[in-house]
Amino acid sequence: MKLFSLVQSLGSLAVIGAMVLVWGVPAAPAVMHFNWFIEAFDSPHAWLDALYTGLALSSAAVVYMVSMLAFSCFLQFLLHLRIKEHTIVPLQSFTTIRWAFCGQIARCTRPALQHFVPSFLANAYYRASGATISIGAQINTAQINDPCLLTIGENVVIGGGAVINGHLVERGELIFSPITIGDGVLIGTGVMIQPGVQIGAGAVIASQAVVPKYKVIPEGEVWGGIPARKIKDSSAR
Repeated sequence: MKLFSLVQSLGSLAVIGAMVLVWGVPAAPAVMHFNWFIEAFDSPHAWLDALYTGLALSSAAVVYMVSMLAFSCFLQFLLHLRIKEHTIVPLQSFTTIRWAFCGQIARCTRPALQHFVPSFLANAYYRASGATISIGAQINTAQINDPCLLTIGENVVIGGGAVINGHLVERGELIFSPITIGDGVLIGTGVMIQPGVQIGAGAVIASQAVVPKYKVIPEGEVWGGIPARKIKDSSAR
């Protein structure tokens, strides 16, 4: 793309603007809550006043984080890539810029999101970002990249610190590849799942495993290691 370096530089400025929005707009209801709390629970006693101030600060922080999730949901719903199949685009493309912009919004939101996993709020955030999440899913990580490429089945458990990544860069191209996690899958703590992975129903991925790109894991099998390999047959479970 001609003049891509200039476009990328302008995009970087836009990303800084996105940081100001994602962190700044949710602060308004938090400030309003703090002011209301201080006025409602004013006390002439120093210790009570200090207690009320502490509660005002902590509750305002919760309001701030919830407001950030809601605002980020709105932005992600509007802006996330509508990609549901294996897609390759030039690294120097407007699709890349849009993807990077959404990625920055996600990174800005992650410090708040990590306090709400697992919860319906986290699931709602990922759904707004394009993920397909069935009932009963327990998502214990804030490290899901490219949610629009992720399909999670019923009663799936994803352990804390797991990283699910739906993109990669190869030979000057940005590659998006969907990830499917079947019903009843257990993904352990700290697992890394690469683009294009398909995990069959009832499978188990052991903690700290790294599942390479495009790997297909059959139903009911147990996999672990770096890179992940089958360590138990489905018939042995």
